[in-house]
Amino acid sequence: MFKRLTSIFQNLLHSKWKVFGALLLASLLFRALSFSYSVIDHDESTYLLIASELNKGAKLYTDIIDTKPPGIFIAFSMVEKVIGKSVFGIRVFGSLIISLSAFFLFLISRQFNVTKSVAFLAGLSYIITFSCYRTGLAVNTEMFFSLFALVGLLVLLKAEGKNKTSLWLAGGLLIGIGFIFKYVVLASFGAFALLFLVEKSVFRNILTKILKFLLGLLGVLLPFVLTHLYFEVNGRFDDFYEIIYNVTSRYSSEFSMANSLKFFLNFHLSYLPFVILFYMGIFSKSINSELRKLAVLWFLLAWVMVILPGKPFKHYYLQLLPSLCLIIPLAFNSLLNTKSITATTKNKVACLSLVLAFVIGIINQSYFWTQPDRVKEIAERLTSTINESDFIITDKQLQLTQYLLNVSPPSKYVHPTLIFDHSEAFAIDTEMEMNKMLDKNPKYIVYQKSKNYYENNTRIQANYHLFDRIGKVTILQINP
Repeated sequence: MFKRLTSIFQNLLHSKWKVFGALLLASLLFRALSFSYSVIDHDESTYLLIASELNKGAKLYTDIIDTKPPGIFIAFSMVEKVIGKSVFGIRVFGSLIISLSAFFLFLISRQFNVTKSVAFLAGLSYIITFSCYRTGLAVNTEMFFSLFALVGLLVLLKAEGKNKTSLWLAGGLLIGIGFIFKYVVLASFGAFALLFLVEKSVFRNILTKILKFLLGLLGVLLPFVLTHLYFEVNGRFDDFYEIIYNVTSRYSSEFSMANSLKFFLNFHLSYLPFVILFYMGIFSKSINSELRKLAVLWFLLAWVMVILPGKPFKHYYLQLLPSLCLIIPLAFNSLLNTKSITATTKNKVACLSLVLAFVIGIINQSYFWTQPDRVKEIAERLTSTINESDFIITDKQLQLTQYLLNVSPPSKYVHPTLIFDHSEAFAIDTEMEMNKMLDKNPKYIVYQKSKNYYENNTRIQANYHLFDRIGKVTILQINP
């Protein structure tokens, strides 16, 4: 059986299309159990809801607000226009993005003369590491900007290989598209630029290197400059500036060395087998030195971006994975290439390791089998009593209810935490914003996390009555 599997594997490596197809299939298999569950991450819920409102005609940063740059909302909006409103559809699309990133990791590894089989494992490692925890199963900004960083890196590698300075502009432009998804992609460009600037000698061909860097930086900044221009031309620059600059500057938490160290160590514990292989690889002289330099630079600069905001959000870890996955398969291959291990044994270990990773992934996704889908239950409970013109106030992690029922949010602050937890950053008066929503006479109020607030609000208690309870979620209905 192992000989047959080895033969199939070697055959697919002869075609890039087959490699991509295999990676896409792996991505779908590793993530399939998450496709139908409503809320994996409430940021994804917000992206879905904002995209839906944009497609109804709402204006970003004016009628509907979030802290992110516009890229993620544009992507979700485009997907909805193509496939319609569908949580399942956006998750399948996420698997496609992951498989594309994996494919570009394969192509990048090949640029460093890594064998096809090990390069394929680089892509497969990315799918596995990205999908092994629930934080990577929701469709998030890290998926998108990592993809554009990888595509940009491939173009920069080809620019160096073909000695085409002009391609630095194209490579930077691709990374710049990632910049309008999330600013932390600058760490990727910084790592790539440092790799090429210090190649052999920093002073060798210094003027050409500076020109390349400036062209790349111009490409990185161009999409963001055009975004500014778009909001200026459309008369909404002040709204854009307030969110992108003023709110963002107030949104970060105060830096804490203790919390940062804890966050750093938690990553190493969570991804321990992969991290061990990574550290083994970067100290192994048998691995291409330029590839190791790239991985180390990328890993270190990405950590700066992970720690800088001062927020312990686990999805920040995902931006570290591309650098890890460039080295992991090489370290794994190096372990298997000891003299005492035969080719047959090597193939068996590789196959069994893959099966083990798949089983662990399935076990980690067992949450979606065992836990009730409360948001879906709430939507099913209310669907026969709600009209598209009605409003619903939803608590933290429950805002997808509005999306599933196709009703507009009663506040421009779609993410409930902006009103309750980040009101200072947004200069929001929580009570004033809640009263604005209540003035619209929302038909239902759905809450769980903020139970104390809703049950102590005199206006709510006077004008609403209990409609239903679903698990720990309470649904109030406006009095007749």
